[in-house]
Amino acid sequence: MPNKKSYKDIGKDLDNYYINKDKNIWRNKFHIEMPFGLLNDPNGLSYYDNKFHIFYQWNPFGCEHKTKHWCLVTTTNFVDFTRPKIVLKPEEWFDKDGCYSGCGLVKDDKLKLYYTGNVKGNNNERKSYQCVATYYKDGTIQKQGVIIGKQPEGYTAHFRDPYIFMNDNIYYMALGAQNNKLKGKVLIYRSKDSTEWNLLGELKTDMKDFGHMWECPNMVKISEDKYAFIFSPQGLEGKELKYQNIFQSGYVIGTLDLKELELKRHSEFKELDMGFDFYAPQIFEHDSENIMFGWVGLPDKGCEYPTSNYGWMYSLTIPRVLEYKNNILYQKPLKRIENLRQSQIVNIKNLSCNDYKLNLQSRYVEIMLNLEMDETDLIEVRFKFSDEYILLTCDKKAQIVTIDRSNMCLGGKGIRKFKLEIKDKLKLHMFIDSSIIEIYYQDGLEVTTLVYFPKEEQLEIEIKNDNEVKINELCIWNLRSVKYE
Repeated sequence: MPNKKSYKDIGKDLDNYYINKDKNIWRNKFHIEMPFGLLNDPNGLSYYDNKFHIFYQWNPFGCEHKTKHWCLVTTTNFVDFTRPKIVLKPEEWFDKDGCYSGCGLVKDDKLKLYYTGNVKGNNNERKSYQCVATYYKDGTIQKQGVIIGKQPEGYTAHFRDPYIFMNDNIYYMALGAQNNKLKGKVLIYRSKDSTEWNLLGELKTDMKDFGHMWECPNMVKISEDKYAFIFSPQGLEGKELKYQNIFQSGYVIGTLDLKELELKRHSEFKELDMGFDFYAPQIFEHDSENIMFGWVGLPDKGCEYPTSNYGWMYSLTIPRVLEYKNNILYQKPLKRIENLRQSQIVNIKNLSCNDYKLNLQSRYVEIMLNLEMDETDLIEVRFKFSDEYILLTCDKKAQIVTIDRSNMCLGGKGIRKFKLEIKDKLKLHMFIDSSIIEIYYQDGLEVTTLVYFPKEEQLEIEIKNDNEVKINELCIWNLRSVKYE
């Protein structure tokens, strides 16, 4: 463990922060983030002991991808959270260089946490151990140690991120892997008791040359005979309308045959989020809903986050529910997120105007916007922060959406483009926080997540097109800050 701080000092610093919160204009109000250090992948997501348990990676010692711990917050309503606490520390021989990503499994009134222990030797030699720990209702945790000690022959030590799923009362584990030819793969293990694991082999797919590593695999049942294999491939070649980030996260849908160890007749890979800042999603099931969190960030992009100058980096998305329709996963905000609504400040229906401008008193709002598109080909939505702005353009004729944040002074810039089916209406459901914007398009057919770092606090939204703006409906709510107690 680094000598920068003791865990006692970290606990004191957390307590001091929640007593005396800083007033930085980029501190998010309702996205989970940490007072200091680097946060990344959501892990171990579970509903346990009548509470949602949200674990995630955290380096409490700085803004580098080092010394990864597991941190935990719990909630029942996504407004009131427990204060973050460390539950897994990298201090054993099998995880001394990081408690990497993994999942949760509720069994026998306990929450089992599966994760990858990262160990680095001389010359950066890596060893990856698949480990398990047990989390109890009283908040204590006990590491049981290594359950899979080494990657199988033919694969490199890039072997991580266990995800447990069940089929016919048998436990299965999906593990992200890289073969010796430096191609991304997923391996499947089997267990009758969730303790002793046996390798079945590599899952066969039609993706023969699809990046050099598959991280954070999820195998999610979405219908009677369909599974979504959700993962984060690294090393895809960028295209004009897809794969525009350094790494991607997305899914294929098919029929899972565990006897043949094959995902049969699966769809093409589809990205989950077409924005700038989304990676490493994890899904868990509760009340027959598949709920997903993602990391609002990307590996190797830390230079684009000026909050590191203040000692903290990155956040998690709001929780999203995945719905399977027309062989596509639609995404919508978890219903409980409506608990964040504090007051409705705009409620407009059937308004026509040359353009529409709205000055908002705060930058943490929820916006539901329904625009008529039957007589127009182009809609622009501009998010203005004094002399800076982000431009969202929806081109009905080309069926393309463009997000341009080149006119922001700080943070990442650039343009993202993607295809979107636009007919007579354009529906946007937006969540704007102090430095994060999440936009759901056409009832969740597409989603974009992006960070932004304006110099000024004010926000003006402007809507215009090539003819007359017709607003079928516009509802805006001020959102309250979540509380950590």
